[in-house]
Amino acid sequence: MIRLAFHTGFLPGYPVRDAVRMIRDAGYDEVELNAETHPWTNPHIDAYTPHSVIADLANLGPYSSICVHHDDFGSRDPERRLYAQEWTEKMMDRAGDLGVSIVHVIPGVDAEYDTLIDALATSVEAAERRGITLALEPIVKRVISTAERAKAAIDAVPGLHINFDPSHMHVMGDDIGNATGMLAPYVCHVHLKDARGTPDDWAFVALGEGEINLRGMIQTLISSGYRGSVSIEHESHIFAGDKRPPAEVLPQCRRYFDEIVRTLSAGVNQAVGSGDR
Repeated sequence: MIRLAFHTGFLPGYPVRDAVRMIRDAGYDEVELNAETHPWTNPHIDAYTPHSVIADLANLGPYSSICVHHDDFGSRDPERRLYAQEWTEKMMDRAGDLGVSIVHVIPGVDAEYDTLIDALATSVEAAERRGITLALEPIVKRVISTAERAKAAIDAVPGLHINFDPSHMHVMGDDIGNATGMLAPYVCHVHLKDARGTPDDWAFVALGEGEINLRGMIQTLISSGYRGSVSIEHESHIFAGDKRPPAEVLPQCRRYFDEIVRTLSAGVNQAVGSGDR
């Protein structure tokens, strides 16, 4: 069955070992480690995290993925592009140290399609040499932001996979049911995140408070054979003024996902019972 993880980006004020323990103690199957800097969060691990910390983390997992997002990935500037790729490869090595098999990146702020495709091809090769899967996450208003553009990148870069985050594609106008069906064969990791709005006025909101049919998305993924991890990326505290503390958010998000799974299971059992009659 699908495993549930939680993204440590919601817990920037906690040392990484404490953040991982909090997530695991809240009943999550796995943890998604944040390795990216944003205005609202710092990386929990990076290329310079002490080996003693990595050793401790290896015993606290398992981990669904490492979010190695980088705003310079595929940059038009050759130096910035090279730096982002080298940094991503260092994080692949960190993933290997932790037994993590998936890392995912985003299109850089100033990336162009061709430079991004070249960077992805190089990084896919580097990942495959290490036995790691590289995934791309479409991002609002970036050069790859929709399911159609993501599928074009997959076609252009053999071995590339998708970190499926419906929130960005919904904001860009994708029908998430269609997007899920299109990309499901290439999905290796999923973000469970709700959203509302348009590219000019949007927000990431608490689960169940947005416009995305998350239950239908998960149902389509399961029907398509997906059996990987679903990671809750909670960002409504940044984008929608959510003031709930971690002690509330972590268990409430767990219950939200469990209810989706329960209703999906009930639907399957009801269908089987009807068939028996």
